[in-house]
Amino acid sequence: MSVYFRFRSLWNMFGKESVFPLLAFGIPLLLRAIPEVLMGPYVVGFDTMGHYVPTTLLWLKGGVDLWRYIATAPLFYTVAVSSVAAGVPIITALKIIPPVLHGLLGLSVYGFAKKGLSWSPKKSAFTAVLATAYFVALRVSWDMLRNELALVFFFVVLTLLGTGIGSRYSWRRLLLLFLAMIAVVLTHQLVTIIMFGMVLFTVVQKAFRKKLVEAAGLFAVALPPALLFFAILYFSPVVSEFRVIFGFPLSSDGWLQLFGFPSYAAMLASEAGFFLYCFLPILPFVVFGFWRFRNFQMRTWVLLILIASLVPMVSPSNLRWIMLLTYPFAFFVAEALSRLKDVSWRRFRLTACKASVAYLVSSTAFLSLGFMVSPPENPLFYFNSGQLNGYIYQIPSSMLQNTVSIADCGDTANALRWFESNVTEDGVLLAHRAFYGWALSSLSQDQVVLYEYNSPENTAKQLSKEGQSQIHLIWWVSGLGWYGQPTVADSFAEIYRSGRIAIYAYAPASVA
Repeated sequence: MSVYFRFRSLWNMFGKESVFPLLAFGIPLLLRAIPEVLMGPYVVGFDTMGHYVPTTLLWLKGGVDLWRYIATAPLFYTVAVSSVAAGVPIITALKIIPPVLHGLLGLSVYGFAKKGLSWSPKKSAFTAVLATAYFVALRVSWDMLRNELALVFFFVVLTLLGTGIGSRYSWRRLLLLFLAMIAVVLTHQLVTIIMFGMVLFTVVQKAFRKKLVEAAGLFAVALPPALLFFAILYFSPVVSEFRVIFGFPLSSDGWLQLFGFPSYAAMLASEAGFFLYCFLPILPFVVFGFWRFRNFQMRTWVLLILIASLVPMVSPSNLRWIMLLTYPFAFFVAEALSRLKDVSWRRFRLTACKASVAYLVSSTAFLSLGFMVSPPENPLFYFNSGQLNGYIYQIPSSMLQNTVSIADCGDTANALRWFESNVTEDGVLLAHRAFYGWALSSLSQDQVVLYEYNSPENTAKQLSKEGQSQIHLIWWVSGLGWYGQPTVADSFAEIYRSGRIAIYAYAPASVA
């Protein structure tokens, strides 16, 4: 009995406090692990296969110069490269990192709610779970891994900001704030812009309130990270994602056809529709919580994203800004629920809070589980591009895909193995961004030619003029292609097929 009472004493002392951060970490981790398990040996996420895999491989094989390394906001890539260099297969590393990262994001949200806002452990854990289990948050975790890592550090920054900056605070706290800001800057530019916007608003607010010591301290801590950020922008190479986003009816640019807008008005209309698509299920709670929860940081977050969404830019799309609203909205929802506790229907012995929690849990579970486990070929209606989802290139039909569907992963691997065995080393393979990571994982870098989202035929013509005779293309079987290219030009002749994926040979003479 003495052991039992001792255990109860320890549980009352430590257990109740520790279970909530464990839930805030464990539930997001387990949720994000579900699609990874269902995908088997293949990674989850477009950017994972389309950008993280090739960048990691290229850095490992050819290295990277210092300025390009800095300009890339390299912290996530540093983790990935270090893992692979230590002997972890790249696919294994990129299947383990995302669930752990999602768990850490949940924990960082919990930390801000508990320490920065002084919320109860229960309310903080609920906020953390909602901020990571809602389908928009799962979409962010699908392949926006650099954003997510930056958000982990950003919530650390918010927690430290929430406790204040002043002369009474230790150098240790100031150093932690400085390091957290540096980590955000080195991880992702999008989150960095939100962070510095919030810091700027906070400095101005403190100055107006005559808290000049705190304002000066925060400004001094933020200045070096800000200079580093401008250095990153200065050294950033011009990459294909950054271009004018208007006028695509006059352009043959395949990237622009997918992510661009014909006018500024069309951009705003698309953003408004996307906002409703993402947040309509929780919008009443968000509005009520925004009205009642007057937290300066969360309101500033929303304001900054609304301002940013009015600016025509690409990253690769303004719609990615809107996805980041899911995190402050989770706080507004949690606050709305706490305000509804006093509203009850005595006849039914039910509070508005309990009814709202039941609705939120059921609707979130329905949408998120459908997003995680339904195959792209038979998605939940909410994510079906033929029904409600008019934003298929922002919110995919399912998490069970990377650059290709789970149903096409094995066939893509088969096609690349065939190419490796049957085409000489002099031959080259034209790769859309969707197949670039796949090709680099199987072939030598010299054999792979990236044509991004543009016409493979134009690239093949240029290579042919330069003397290349063995030109091949990997794509879906003609008529089934993704990314706005359902068919293959007649100058490419199919020479191998595995399921829906084919290898084509460039044969312009065969065109009638």
